[in-house]
Amino acid sequence: MTAFLLCAYIALLIALSVRNTRAASAKSLITGEGTAGPLLCALSLTSTIIGGSATLGMGALAQKTGTAAFWWLGVGAIGLVLHGLFIAPLIRRLPACTLPEVLRVLVGRRAERFAGFIIAMAWIGVTAAQFAALKTLLGDMLPGTTGTVFFIVLSGAIVLHTAAGGQKGVLRTDAVQAMLLAGGFTAAACWVLSASGTDPVLGERLAAIDPVPFNERFGFADWVKLMALVGLTYVIGPDMFSRTFASKNGAAARKGAFFAAAGLVFFGAAITLLAMTNLSAGNPIAGWLSPESTMPAAIRTALAFGLVAALAGSADTVLLSACAIIERDLLGADRSGRMRLLVALFGLGAVVVAATSGDIIAWLLYAYALFVPGVALPLLVVLLALALRGGADALDLDNNLAAARTFANERLWLAGAAAGGLCGLVGNFMGSGWTYAGLAASLVFAMLSVATAFKTPSAARVR
Repeated sequence: MTAFLLCAYIALLIALSVRNTRAASAKSLITGEGTAGPLLCALSLTSTIIGGSATLGMGALAQKTGTAAFWWLGVGAIGLVLHGLFIAPLIRRLPACTLPEVLRVLVGRRAERFAGFIIAMAWIGVTAAQFAALKTLLGDMLPGTTGTVFFIVLSGAIVLHTAAGGQKGVLRTDAVQAMLLAGGFTAAACWVLSASGTDPVLGERLAAIDPVPFNERFGFADWVKLMALVGLTYVIGPDMFSRTFASKNGAAARKGAFFAAAGLVFFGAAITLLAMTNLSAGNPIAGWLSPESTMPAAIRTALAFGLVAALAGSADTVLLSACAIIERDLLGADRSGRMRLLVALFGLGAVVVAATSGDIIAWLLYAYALFVPGVALPLLVVLLALALRGGADALDLDNNLAAARTFANERLWLAGAAAGGLCGLVGNFMGSGWTYAGLAASLVFAMLSVATAFKTPSAARVR
């Protein structure tokens, strides 16, 4: 039955994506022509965010930090609120459709290429994390080599539907996948709460949960570090930007971010509950799907497909975001056909990488340690400066695009971003101290780049 349902799910993915797949340019493929409303944006953001790290990764994290695992999504909810409040309405008015293009408008072409290179490197890890989680999940769901076969088939279907459908296809499938994962996790969490009254073992596990998400293994200082390294990717991140650029307008993007933030709080609580009541399993979330689980078969099936939908919904978005940046920002072109080919090649590479390592959180922390100090934090400084100077209206984009670059000195910005990215990369091998040093360096140089630009007389700046 599970195999049959997986085949039906794969067919659904492809069917939703091959409809209306024509795209005259890579920009059209990336943005879906900017027609998404608040609900579709929220469903797509939720499907994207609730991936490998927010399911199987959080289960493993709960074994190390207890209920503090909630903060993996908790900081994301805070980041999305900040994105909706300050970032989404601002960038939606810029002549851009990717995160590095925002840098081209505000800083310069070299900054765009630098950010594009960093994101392309980092998002190999993000994409690989989703496929690694999918491999682990299908191995737990299906016996023997069957799980491996379905991993290859489903991974191929994800790559195919992303290449064929582009943003329109991703948005459509994300909406379905968000409903599947909401149904699965809601059913499983409700069952745990109700069954704890009749199942002594489950009742004991539930009673032992400390609901306070701080403890001796995860204190406030750890929360600050997590907010800096992970939460910031929800404020400034390629996937968040892609949803904002796919929205109808800034208001739709803002509401979508707020709705998705509320969803993250719910999923954070539900996933933490499921993990804390099954800590003895190899993976507390995937363990509910084992034949030894006391969870009823129907609810196990719903949870299983919620998990599959979560992982597929994350993989397609990060694939599309990364390849859009390669096509538009690194190659400086706008060809939809080549971008589809890039999705296929990038996806295949991520599947191969995922097959060699299943450490989901480690892959994501590698990506974030490179991206946050190298791109996200210095870009945030420039965007805040823009907001303080009056927002997009201050750029006078219709009359003089060059004036936009007065918001940052490109050489100083690049110096800080390069130092931050390098320290983040070293930090993956030498310890997190290097990563935080990179954050400090990129912050200082970004602030100097903005301050220096503001001191330049306006007549000299506008050329």
